[in-house]
Amino acid sequence: MQINKGLIFVGKKSDTSKTKDNIYFNEEVKNGKPYWFQVMVDGKRVTRRGFRTRTEAKKARDELTVDMNRGSYIDPTKITFGEYFLDWVNNRSNIEETTRELYLSFHERHVKERIGKIELSKLAAMDILKFLKYLKTDANSRTGKGLGDETVRRMYATINTALNDAATLDIIDINPVSKLPKNERPRVEKKEREIWNNDSVKLVLSSSKGTTRFWIAYFLAIMTGMRQGEILGLKWADIDFDKRTISIRRSLQKNTTTLKKVKTRKSNRVISMSPLTAAFLLEHRDIIDVEKRILGKQYQDNDLVVCSRLGTPARANKVLEMWYNICDKYKPEHEPKITYHDLRHQSASIMLNEREDIRVVSERLGHSTVTTTLNTYSHLLPTGQEKAVLSLDRTIGFDIE
Repeated sequence: MQINKGLIFVGKKSDTSKTKDNIYFNEEVKNGKPYWFQVMVDGKRVTRRGFRTRTEAKKARDELTVDMNRGSYIDPTKITFGEYFLDWVNNRSNIEETTRELYLSFHERHVKERIGKIELSKLAAMDILKFLKYLKTDANSRTGKGLGDETVRRMYATINTALNDAATLDIIDINPVSKLPKNERPRVEKKEREIWNNDSVKLVLSSSKGTTRFWIAYFLAIMTGMRQGEILGLKWADIDFDKRTISIRRSLQKNTTTLKKVKTRKSNRVISMSPLTAAFLLEHRDIIDVEKRILGKQYQDNDLVVCSRLGTPARANKVLEMWYNICDKYKPEHEPKITYHDLRHQSASIMLNEREDIRVVSERLGHSTVTTTLNTYSHLLPTGQEKAVLSLDRTIGFDIE
């Protein structure tokens, strides 16, 4: 089948079966992306693999055809890594817009100048190694030092995923990251979360009540273990005061006023709330009702539990700023400075120290598995060794002469 500008559809029959529209299916592929196509572009074979459905593969092939007809097709052997990376980021459909913006900032601040001008087909493991060294040592323009371990690890993982996709689509033969020695791949040392003792938590909450409209957000973080975005996206319709439950259905995107559905089935959950939590929420609702009456039409009723004076979504940075003000004023000197997000970990630590069932704690936190909870909070779990050593005494022990 001939298409303009020398575009011819071809395919290998040895390891595939052909579906209609000249899209091929590889039965041996185990990653859930068995569909592929291959075309000849001006005498060169161009292959695109890694499509979940025939329709997805056909769409990609048709887009390639359009690019050819417009003259905007770029030979994969000539495209730079920077050009490919931008195209990869902008065309991903399974990431949040905030994540896309983060990836684009990676490109603008670091990738473009350091490895962005290298042809994708010529990008080597040594290039990646030098780039990682730059990130670790002097990528921070403000301090003249390297970026934090978590940032370096995130950037490395993003580039690795982009190159994996390029290899899957047969744009490159192999991902150069796979050739890096294991000891050169970024690691993040696991750090235990800093938490306060229970008396300090009680002191700060009781002392700061009434000092800010966002106080209920900090109280909910400790009493429910909800994520920051989940609290800022909570609506009164999500709360059943008769059953004393909270349904977590949405989240506020970080530093925006955009509400979105929670990402996973585990995050979409119903949790119980204590009588004290219900009482403080009702008190908070009464305050908002008064504001509505005073402001009248000026009030934008979004049904949000945590909101601005006008009823609009509360920005995360403003809520965090007010939390730090509370810490500066009421936190005992011996306690470390913790973030608003750390209050969620404070909630988990209280429950685990009270020997609550790990499965219940995991469910309340919305973790994907109990293993996630164990990996995060294993240092807080009672070890049971006290009981174990006593059983050894009873079995083996004898009097000391």
